[in-house]
Amino acid sequence: MKPVVSGIALEYRDVFAVAKLDVNENSVITAEYGIRGTPTYILFYKGKVVTTMLGAMPKDRLVERILAGLMSVVEPPLTQEQTDSE
Repeated sequence: MKPVVSGIALEYRDVFAVAKLDVNENSVITAEYGIRGTPTYILFYKGKVVTTMLGAMPKDRLVERILAGLMSVVEPPLTQEQTDSE
């Protein structure tokens, strides 16, 4: 999933930020967010968890879930037109 996530980070760099965490070196954070397996994706907005996604998935599905999560919290909501142009 590393190349997929890196590609998403580059493609959507003007829409959202992507950060990676090594769960083996960050056990406190891993426990805080209840991460039990990898890959685990956690979407944050203004410091709060919006959604957690588990397991490998195709790029299109991961992007769809990220954008859906963002659209549920961003004021005004992002439109597909806005995300396509950025």
